[in-house]
Amino acid sequence: MHPPFNHFRFLFYAFFLLFSSSAKSLEVAQTLQEVQFYFLIDADTKEVLLSKNADVRISPSSMTKMMTAYVVFDQIKKGRVSLTNQCLIGKDAWRKSGSSMFLNYGDVVSIEDLVKGLLVVSGNDAAIALAETTAGGSKNFVVLMNAKAKELNLRNSHFKNPHGLNEEGHYMSLRDLATLAMRLYQDFPQYSYYFGMPEFTYHNITQHNRNPLIKGGYDGVVGGKTGYTSDGGYGVIGIVKRDNRRLIAVVNKAKTPRQRATIITNLFDYGFQNYKKLVLFEQNQEVAQLQTWLGEEEKISVITNQKISFTVPRDKPLDAVRVSVKYKGPIYAPIAKGEKVGSLIVEVRGYKTFEYSLFANESIDKVGLVQRIRKIFHYKLQQFLNKFF
Repeated sequence: MHPPFNHFRFLFYAFFLLFSSSAKSLEVAQTLQEVQFYFLIDADTKEVLLSKNADVRISPSSMTKMMTAYVVFDQIKKGRVSLTNQCLIGKDAWRKSGSSMFLNYGDVVSIEDLVKGLLVVSGNDAAIALAETTAGGSKNFVVLMNAKAKELNLRNSHFKNPHGLNEEGHYMSLRDLATLAMRLYQDFPQYSYYFGMPEFTYHNITQHNRNPLIKGGYDGVVGGKTGYTSDGGYGVIGIVKRDNRRLIAVVNKAKTPRQRATIITNLFDYGFQNYKKLVLFEQNQEVAQLQTWLGEEEKISVITNQKISFTVPRDKPLDAVRVSVKYKGPIYAPIAKGEKVGSLIVEVRGYKTFEYSLFANESIDKVGLVQRIRKIFHYKLQQFLNKFF
């Protein structure tokens, strides 16, 4: 469940800006209140910091092309195509309206250049050409897009085309867009470069990336994707990394490019200025030694299967964090390595509580019959002594 107070915290920030002295802050605060769709998440801890209408199905416009890229990269991973494959441009790609990398009928273009045209200049013609080259046509490609959406658990996404132009039944949610961005950078880090390219030249025509974070040189920007249609308005998704934190923000249905740029910038400013990340344990690091019962070892080492890190407000001191282990102990042997044996509870006073699974770091067999009897006898004797002495 995501905290219901995110929106109000953001409004508090907006009102803070509203009452500051600068005219620019007043303008920004008004814009923050007007926009209807925004989402901010920590990509590493998966914590939602701010959200408004995050699960509403709306037109993603050209942000659709992030799924197009995912499917293409997946086809490359499966060995069906490669970045160096040469593609013959057909009439459908040549005639496609909207933003374009200016493909001509009969051009021979590499998949890599089509990917650049898709992600840097948002070419609708590049989207069609990639669909034809990697899946035999747009219809087949859309089938792959929807299958991949289901695989990635994008619950509020459905695709009808690879470019994002308005079409009935073509939609995504802001949360799904952020999830897709996370998976792109997680599953295909070798291709992350394409999302942050500032410009691309084809046929001696140089076009610049429309992403306001890239255009403005926003501190730590990794990449992202913009979009615009009459139905979806002006949208943008951005990924920003600073020190040990990666945030993803999404905006859609902004009224103007300027409003889009203002909102996405303020989302990231808010996230970096008001939160910090605490790291308690690295993945597979020992967390504790827990008592066992009737095992060949009296204690067992337990670990997490993930990095234990979480986001907290910057004003929270370290002594506001309380860590404990919850388990039903002692743990009966035999215990298999990798078996879940308990939970790590992290309480941040006045904020929230986090819970993480703990797993056995080793296997422990049950002791033999003689040792079992001896252990039980000693246990019963100790209970008797404790009761009367």
